Amino acid sequence: MMKKIMNVRVAAVALAASALIAAPAMADPARGSIAQLETRLGATGLSIQIGHNAPTGRHGRYRANQWGQSLRQERQLRRNAVQACRAAISRTAWRAGFHDVDFDDDRRIQQIGPNGFRIRFDDVEFENRRREWERDVTCLVRRGQVARLDGIPQTGQARNRGQNGHSRYGY
Repeated sequence: MMKKIMNVRVAAVALAASALIAAPAMADPARGSIAQLETRLGATGLSIQIGHNAPTGRHGRYRANQWGQSLRQERQLRRNAVQACRAAISRTAWRAGFHDVDFDDDRRIQQIGPNGFRIRFDDVEFENRRREWERDVTCLVRRGQVARLDGIPQTGQARNRGQNGHSRYGY
């Protein structure tokens, strides 16, 4: 005759061991969520909850923004967005007739999506042969490409000109 060795406590320990083996597979749930593993055995049960709230590590180095990007990824995206905006502003200003564009280091960058930024350059100086303008320029970047530019002044070269480029007033 064989004796029953297994009782409820031994069964709970066996289930706990299997849950602990499965726990590493659940160890990295989505940010802010809690992974839960439940096992029921009759009237008793075992429940394991695993979750984390974005561990910060030393000096907040492992922080992620609301789109799940690390500081390094966010910094690289910002740098690329600023370079794309500066190039687009310089190119558009050159096409408008300005010979030189000077950027100050004063800019405000706001991330508006996982790959979108709104950048406001304060006091961008546009120069042509006769005059200088200082304007605030706003640039919208989507997926690394400039989607919109606002604030670039017009040189006024086409004012009072006819179709062939001559003045209507004869001079």
